Amino acid sequence: MGDTIRYPNMGTVAKAAEIYDLSPAYIRRLCKQGKIRYVNAGHRWLVNLDSLARYFEQGDPTDVEETAQGIRRVAR
Repeated sequence: MGDTIRYPNMGTVAKAAEIYDLSPAYIRRLCKQGKIRYVNAGHRWLVNLDSLARYFEQGDPTDVEETAQGIRRVAR
């Protein structure tokens, strides 16, 4: 095991919104809903840009389970 420490790639809400051409309000909504990681640094929100990229790659988890017979929707 190496001694390398990997720090997260953080950015402001404005920077994240600019990168993905979205509104800052939408980025803050994703943070509040717990869909992406962020921290409050005083009055600023710092978004984990790796978490944001992963969210856009994978999307929201679905309510679908795979079974041996196929796919079925999970009842809520």
